[in-house]
Amino acid sequence: MGWKRWREGLLGLKRLGYRPGERTWVWLPRRAPMRGVFEHATLHDTYSVRARLVQRAARLFIQPVLRFTPVNDRTLRALRSFDRIVALGPRSRYVEPISYELGGVRVESMTHRYGPTSDMSILYFHGGGFFSGSIDSHRRICETLARLTGANVVSVDYVQLPEGNVADSVQDVIRAYEGLLEMSLDPDKIVVAGDSAGGYLSMKVAELATRRGLQAPAAILLFSPLLSLDPERDDKAVERIHPVNDAYLPPSKLPKIRKLWNPVGSSIEGFASPLHASAYIRSSVFMTAVEDEMLRPEVEAMSLLLADRGVDVETHIWRKQVHAFPVLADFLPESRHALRLAAEFARIAVGELAREAAEEIDSSASVDNFLAEEWLDETATASFVDGEADSGEIVPPESAADEEIIEGELVDDRRGSWFFRGV
Repeated sequence: MGWKRWREGLLGLKRLGYRPGERTWVWLPRRAPMRGVFEHATLHDTYSVRARLVQRAARLFIQPVLRFTPVNDRTLRALRSFDRIVALGPRSRYVEPISYELGGVRVESMTHRYGPTSDMSILYFHGGGFFSGSIDSHRRICETLARLTGANVVSVDYVQLPEGNVADSVQDVIRAYEGLLEMSLDPDKIVVAGDSAGGYLSMKVAELATRRGLQAPAAILLFSPLLSLDPERDDKAVERIHPVNDAYLPPSKLPKIRKLWNPVGSSIEGFASPLHASAYIRSSVFMTAVEDEMLRPEVEAMSLLLADRGVDVETHIWRKQVHAFPVLADFLPESRHALRLAAEFARIAVGELAREAAEEIDSSASVDNFLAEEWLDETATASFVDGEADSGEIVPPESAADEEIIEGELVDDRRGSWFFRGV
C-alpha cells in the first residue's frame, strides 16, 4: 500500500480496472480542478495515459502538418485520399453495411446483430471540416453506436469541398433526413448525430425541421460540434475560461477555410451559425467537448441557451483529449465511455430506457471521477435461439482487440456455473 501511495504521489498515476481482466493507467489531476461556464456540465477531470499520448502525438505531428499545408483543391483531394487508408482499420463482423439513397443522397445503414432491441434510427453525419472524413473513416463509431443503442444507424455521404460548400452540405443532410422520415416506421424515434462539422449539420437539421414544419429529431448527439463558422473569434458574447490549446486544429487556418465554406454568392438556409438558432431547437441535446479545444466555449454557450428555454441538455467536458475524441472508440477508454453516455441519452429520449435506470447504471459503476460506466455487458454471454444455445456461439463485448466468435461448447465445471471451452 505504501508503494502505491508513493507511486501515485510521485508520478500522478493510478491504475484502475474498467472491465474484467483489464487495467488502465490514468493520470490523477495535479492542476486546479476544471471549471465550467455551464454549471450543469459534467466535468471529467482525470484521463488515461493512452489519451495523453494521443494528444501529444497530435500536437507533434498532425497540428504542424495542418498549420503549414496550403489550403487549395489539390490539398483537399489529397486529404480525402487519406480517408481510404483510415478505412482499412478493424471492422465489426456483426454488422453488414447496406448502401442506398435517401432523398437522392448516398447513405450506408447498419444494424448490429447484438445489443438492445430498438426501433430507433440514428442519422449520422461525419466530421472533417467539410473537406475530409467520410462514411468509411467514421464507420467504426457508427458500428459502436449501433451496438450500444440497438438502432439502425444511417451514415450520410454528404457533398464536401471542393465539389460543394457548406450550403450544399446542409441541403444534402436535410434531404436525407426528409427521406428517412418518409421511410421510417417510427419517425418520432429518429436521432441525429455527428462530430465536429457533422455536429454543425446535426443542428442545422434540427433547425430546418422546425422551420419546414417537419417532425423534429427525438435527440441530437454532438461530439465536439462546430456551432458557428467563426469559432476562433473572441469578439462574440461567448465566455472563454480556458486558453485555447487545441491538440491539432490551428485557428490560423480558419479564415482561409471559411472563404471556402461560405463563398460569395452562397446562401445557407436558415442561420449560418447554429449558435444563433437555439430558438428553433426542440430536441433533447447531448454534447461533448474538450477542456482546451477551440470549439468548447460555444458548446457551453449553446448549453446555456437551450437550458434557459427548458430544453433537455446534457453536456460533458473532458480534460486532455483531442478534438472529437469519441471517434477513437477503438483506442481510447474515454471515447467508449462518451459513446456509452450518448447511447443512454438517446435511448432515454426515445422512451426505450428509463432515466432512473440509466442513473443507477452510472452511479453503481463510478470510479473516482473517471469512466463511470464500467460496462455492464463486459462479460461474454451465450447467444440463444428458440431457448437453446446457438451452436455454442459466444458473443464477447465488442472492442478493438476482442471481436471474435469462438467455436466451441459450453461445459459444466461442477462448481455451479458454466464456462466456455473453445475447440
